[in-house]
Amino acid sequence: MLKKFSLLVPFASLSTAAGVIILLARWINGNLLLSSPSALISFGFMAGICYTLATAISFIVLGSLLNKSAYKQNQHTQSFLLFTIQQKLSGTNLKIIRLFYLLTGIELWLIQLISISVLSEIMLNIPVPITLLLFMLVMLLLDRVMSVKSILWLEILFIIALFSLLIFIPIYYFVQNGASSVYEGIRLYHPYLFYFKNSEILLFYVIIQLAVLGQVLFDKSTWYLIAFIKPKKVRRSLFSSGVILALLTLSFTAILMIALYSGAFGQFQVLIFTFLYEVQPGFLTFAFLVIVIVAVVTTLLVDMRATKRFFAKKRPYYFYLFGLMIVLLTFFLSIDLTILGVIYSFAFLHITMLPFMLILLFTNRSIHKFSWLVILLSIIIGIGVGISFNMLYGLAASFMISSIYQLMLQTEMTQTVEKKA
Repeated sequence: MLKKFSLLVPFASLSTAAGVIILLARWINGNLLLSSPSALISFGFMAGICYTLATAISFIVLGSLLNKSAYKQNQHTQSFLLFTIQQKLSGTNLKIIRLFYLLTGIELWLIQLISISVLSEIMLNIPVPITLLLFMLVMLLLDRVMSVKSILWLEILFIIALFSLLIFIPIYYFVQNGASSVYEGIRLYHPYLFYFKNSEILLFYVIIQLAVLGQVLFDKSTWYLIAFIKPKKVRRSLFSSGVILALLTLSFTAILMIALYSGAFGQFQVLIFTFLYEVQPGFLTFAFLVIVIVAVVTTLLVDMRATKRFFAKKRPYYFYLFGLMIVLLTFFLSIDLTILGVIYSFAFLHITMLPFMLILLFTNRSIHKFSWLVILLSIIIGIGVGISFNMLYGLAASFMISSIYQLMLQTEMTQTVEKKA
């Protein structure tokens, strides 16, 4: 069950700069869509650019939507998301949202574990199940021994190292090989990456923006980290994070161009790891490997700490963790997972939750008792449309159905209140 007592936040006075660092550390874990071969083939480089920009725009939108007075009042007592769930939900609504709150962790873990499995495939000759099992045990150990303060310091060091590497790598390669050679290499081997006339590309941009916004609004790690920032600095931190993340898109894109310009795709689900075969052995390769590992570890540690605040006692939390790891290993052993497949699967949840989260977090309206049913039906219908036609149409259907019926439920509640008055 949710905690009924205050969540004491040891770093509740973080400034704008520190707030920006911890938010960026949560969301910089690889340009996921650009790192997928199927996304690149379907939508070109603009797919990855727009995915990163969607996250940046979502930060800016979140900063704009926050109700300053209500948020300031509850800032240092609990995660704002958990506080609002406790205050405004009850019955089946509360049970379903609790379930979704925990399920979102599966997406995050799956994506990070895919990255670790690919990294192991490149660098080590160890079976993937053993690699994943060892990695999960290490994460459990780190969760036990690392304090919140040490995690935040690790995130700060990670962002400093990441910025240095993202600036140095493109400059190093473009000075050594020339920007024109990289561009011509991609034009020769992958000309479709510069093709912008896909008939579904506009729909892709709109859908991915809505799905990412829903993901950010319902992301427990983001709200957990926001609770560390001074209330007056939250909006500025979100705006700054969005702008910086948008600028980092250029560096991510440059690194992917370097990885691809000299030939065909590598046999990896995460194309950014193909970069390791393009760089010269030495410090640069080692630094990139360390950055990738630290990015995965910090992302998961923050998620684990945010999830721990959901439980009143430690025992249910560790039962959840062990159950989660069994589920993850089962997925890896029984299903051929890809990053794009994971993102599309959970995008149905994120995009369907968006209208509900806007009402829950940013209005004073009560939540209709059948809101949970609208969410579930929208997801089911959207998946059906996606299977029958394609995933983009399915996601669009989920969003439209959820938006229309959540609005209808709110209108019904307003009319009921007016009649009673």
